[in-house]
Amino acid sequence: MIRVLLIPSSDYLGHPFPQRHNHLFERLHDGKEFEVHVIRFNIFDKPKLASKCIIHEVPFEVSTRSTGLYYLMNAMSHVSEILRIIKRESIDIVFAGNLLPPLMYVLVRSLAELKVPFVFDVQDYYPTSATGYLADVRSVVGVALKGFFEVVTKYLICRADAVTVPGIALATYARRVGAQRVSIIPNGLSEYFLERCDGRDVRKRLSYNDSDVVVGYIGSIEFWLDMESLIKAVSIARTRGLPVKLLLIGKQLQTGYPLKVRKWLKIYRVENATTWLDFISHNEVPRYVAAMDVATIPFDVSNPTAYYAAPNKLWEYLSQGTIVATTPIPEALVHRKIGRIYIVKTSEDYVRAFEEAGRNRKKNIDPCLQQILKARLWSQSVEKLKALLKSLVLTYTENLPIRVTL
Repeated sequence: MIRVLLIPSSDYLGHPFPQRHNHLFERLHDGKEFEVHVIRFNIFDKPKLASKCIIHEVPFEVSTRSTGLYYLMNAMSHVSEILRIIKRESIDIVFAGNLLPPLMYVLVRSLAELKVPFVFDVQDYYPTSATGYLADVRSVVGVALKGFFEVVTKYLICRADAVTVPGIALATYARRVGAQRVSIIPNGLSEYFLERCDGRDVRKRLSYNDSDVVVGYIGSIEFWLDMESLIKAVSIARTRGLPVKLLLIGKQLQTGYPLKVRKWLKIYRVENATTWLDFISHNEVPRYVAAMDVATIPFDVSNPTAYYAAPNKLWEYLSQGTIVATTPIPEALVHRKIGRIYIVKTSEDYVRAFEEAGRNRKKNIDPCLQQILKARLWSQSVEKLKALLKSLVLTYTENLPIRVTL
């Protein structure tokens, strides 16, 4: 049995919805072939998600609402706890998707000494995603932080035995900065998304009429989005007589970006045409997507966090036959001929997608798209991850002395 230690990108149990690592490692952990240990960073305090994995809480953490301060103030306890878990649990391989700025240099060197392989999961463009939680990425402080995090990211990519990424854009980036080995482990779908849902009950509950064109977004409302262009498009469409309603599902994680969104809703006079819900249970997402006529991915392409993203929601939206209006991030451009994807660069582009949704309410999924969706299940990604982890552990254990459990 292979024992894996996961150093997740965020609070594994406290995040408001399952992330990439939850989807992958909850399926990987079977107690037979793989035993998954997870260190929990207690950022959000109360656990919101359940887990089958073996969770390790960090003792004596300093609590703070600032993500950056949390990692800085707990750096030494984190690295000592990680090394303790590796030795005590006889960990065979470490899988990390977190910069942990002050301590990852120390940790990577220690892993090399312990002869434990290290996989670095580049699930987004870390220099700006890490910076965005601390400062405006375009500010003087933000530029300085981005430069620092860029150095850390490149170091980890170059030192890792393998780098995993969710999409083509990040694979290209990792190879460009010196990755030894890059494996694409795609983001995907949970199995229940393959079932077609009837969204009429959701529309009725939210007081939408049959004639309303419901334009939706599901996910975190954060700094990597360009919500102003979307809100402006809703306003333009309504002035032209199209009965567009905006449905936002999700809240902020750490920053004050939602305050800007509320300001734009007021400026463009679409507050009364907007329903803004909190995060919903992940198994409820298909029903809400089915209630939408247009589902949006309004990522800010000028922000590298958004540009390099491989959003799960692309496939979750497509699973219900809904029109997808997405900004031109590479992951969307690669798949632009699949399903009903509209690439939008301006508010007018959004309006054209709204108009098409008003004319054509059918949500057909052709056999080709059905096959693509089946190939994008998380279970398929887990099989690729299994093969990678097995090959790395085998390479390290050949001709190595037996490690003693402490």
